[in-house]
Amino acid sequence: LTQRLVDQLAKSADAGSAAPRRASVIDGKNGAGKSAELMKLASVAAASDHIVIYAHSTSPWVNSSRPYAPANTGDLFVQHEVVMDLLRSVAALSGDALEKVPLGKSVVVGKKTLGAEKTLADLVEFGIHTPSLAHDVLESLLAIASSQKQVPVLIALDNVNTLWCTTCYTDQQDNVLPANRLRLVNAFLPFFEGKASVAKGWVVGATSYIEPRFMPKDLKLKLNPPMMVPLANPDVASDPNVKKPSSDLPFEVIKVDRLSAEEAQALMVFYHKTSIISTPVTNALVAKKWVIADGNPRDMFKSVTAYF
Repeated sequence: LTQRLVDQLAKSADAGSAAPRRASVIDGKNGAGKSAELMKLASVAAASDHIVIYAHSTSPWVNSSRPYAPANTGDLFVQHEVVMDLLRSVAALSGDALEKVPLGKSVVVGKKTLGAEKTLADLVEFGIHTPSLAHDVLESLLAIASSQKQVPVLIALDNVNTLWCTTCYTDQQDNVLPANRLRLVNAFLPFFEGKASVAKGWVVGATSYIEPRFMPKDLKLKLNPPMMVPLANPDVASDPNVKKPSSDLPFEVIKVDRLSAEEAQALMVFYHKTSIISTPVTNALVAKKWVIADGNPRDMFKSVTAYF
């Protein structure tokens, strides 16, 4: 899977590739390696001179652990500190790539005007040091980066299911806020709902089932539709009142499957070489741990370190 994702990243960065593709979401059971795959993808992109907009977890965007406030206009809410942290991450992962993209035209952020000769690096730096305008900077960054074709872009969000969840925040009337009432979430939603895309690059997310409250039931059902038994009775099958679960999603789903026996063997050898385990790796040991964990990488790790 890792090689498949890296190959797709390289293909998306090819200037001669076809029209922008829709976003992709990596899905699978807890511990299957979704976050690890996304992190490796972000690392490869950063090393390949991409503009990397990577959030290792979007849970803090919605779990009320960070400050928020009503926006000056409209019915959205802002999270200046969270956005500043994200901009710092962008600068750290893609500083050189940001320098290669000029703004192209004057960009007005608050009372500040950045000239056309300035670069995305200047824009991000301004946002990092101007908390009250961090949201404006992020939105300008996304707009400019996604439309240009000079430098490839990777937008990667872990726990991406939080974009459609009910948050732990409340409004002034103590009503619980849906995620789309947060300005930060609103900046990324279009990319995962097919309403925006990157001209050169890729938009990828990874799901998480660790906190069920942040996994909307309808999204979970679409990601994991129940097996349907064909209806033998044609009258019942054609009945419009018989509802079938919808699996239509605005993004491509990439499933992370269980480890193969060969992958489990390689993982156990790695554990031994890095002194995570001292027991010699035998076929019998690998088979035992693989079966116990049902091929799940996290469960395999817990199994081999159970006595530590």
